Amino acid sequence: MHVQVSYKKQFVFGIIFLIVILSAVEGLLRIDDYFNNQCIFMQSDIYPEMDYGKQKQMCNDYRDIAYLAGVDRHIQPNQENQTIHINNFGMRGPDITQNKPSDTFRIFVIGGSTTYGSGSSSDAATIPGFLQELFDNSEISKKIEVINAGIEGSTSIEDIYRIKNVLIDLEPDIVVLYQGNNDAHVDWHRYTNHETFETTLEKKILFFIQTNLPEYKTPINAFYLIDRMKSGFQTDSVTNQGVYTADDPYFNPEHMVERSMIWHNRMKDACNFGNENGFKTIVIIQPSLGTGNKPLTEYEKNYILHLGGDDGSGYGAINYDTFANGLTGLDNYCGSAHDLRYMFDNVPELVFYDNVHLSDFGNELVAKRIFEIIMPTILDPEV
Repeated sequence: MHVQVSYKKQFVFGIIFLIVILSAVEGLLRIDDYFNNQCIFMQSDIYPEMDYGKQKQMCNDYRDIAYLAGVDRHIQPNQENQTIHINNFGMRGPDITQNKPSDTFRIFVIGGSTTYGSGSSSDAATIPGFLQELFDNSEISKKIEVINAGIEGSTSIEDIYRIKNVLIDLEPDIVVLYQGNNDAHVDWHRYTNHETFETTLEKKILFFIQTNLPEYKTPINAFYLIDRMKSGFQTDSVTNQGVYTADDPYFNPEHMVERSMIWHNRMKDACNFGNENGFKTIVIIQPSLGTGNKPLTEYEKNYILHLGGDDGSGYGAINYDTFANGLTGLDNYCGSAHDLRYMFDNVPELVFYDNVHLSDFGNELVAKRIFEIIMPTILDPEV
C-alpha cells in the first residue's frame, strides 16, 4: 500500500511539475512575443496616435486567426477577437445568409492580404469595409451588401477556385478581383502548380491547435520565434513571411511575361464564368510602392531604399509594369478592367507601410476609387 501511495504522489508531483514548466514556457513566450514579435506596420508611422498595446493586439489578432488546412486555404468560419470577426462562411466581416435576400445586391471583393485587410485597424477599415460604408451613405435605392472574400497570400489560382466553388453558391451580382502583387511575386513553380498550395504538416498541426486550444499560445509563439530565428528576427507576423530584403528583386523579371499571360487567361476565365452565371466581374490591378509617381513620405523613401535603390530598381518595380500588361483586352470579356498603379500620384500622405499593404487611409482611398468603378454597373437598369 505504501508503494502504491508513493507512486500516486510521484505521479501527482510529476503532473504539477509539468504544469509549472508549461506555464513558465507559455509566460516567457508571451513576453517575448509582446516585445519582440512586431508586425511590420508597427515599425511604420501609419497609426501615430495608437498606443503600442492596441497595435500589438491587432498584430496578434491577425496571426491568431485559424485556417482550414488543404490545397485551397480557407479561413475557419465563426471566429472573433478584438479587431477581427470571421463570419459563418469564413470571410472577414458580418455574417451572411446562404441565399441572397430578394432586396439585396451582393458585391464580393476577392484577393490576398490587401483585400483581407492586413494591418487594418478593424473590419470596417478594410477596403471592402470602407466600400460598404460608401454604399450605406449613398443615395442608391438598392440595398448593397459588400463581402470581404480576401485571404492572406491568395493568388488568382486560389481566387478563381473560390469563385467557382464557393462564391457562386452565395449568389453574387458583382465580383471584384483585386489582384497583382501576389501573382507577380509568388514562386514560379507554385504559381504554375496548384498542388504546391498544399498546407505543410507543421501548419496543419498549428491550425489544429489554434482551433481546439485557442488560448494556449505556446505553439504559435514558438512557431514564430523559430521563424524569426531562421530569418534573423525579421519575420512579419501579419503576412507570416520574412520581411523582404533586396538580395533578389521582389518582382523578379524571370517568367514575368509568362506570368502576365497566365494571369490574363485566368482573369478571362473568371469573367467568362461570371457571364455564364449571371454576375459581372471587375478586374483591378492593385497599386504597389515604387510604381506610379507618388510623392513619397520619409518612411516610404526609406522603405524603397531598403528594397533596393532610390528608384526601386532593385525591388523590380518595373517588372510589375510588365505584369500589368495582362490587363490588355480584358474589357472584351469582363464587366471592366482597371489599373490602379497610379492612383496615389497626387497623395503626399503615408499610405504604404510596406511594399504593398496600406494604412487605413490608403484603404479608404482605394475603396473610393472602386466605388467610382462599380457605380455605373450598379446603376445599369439591366443589372
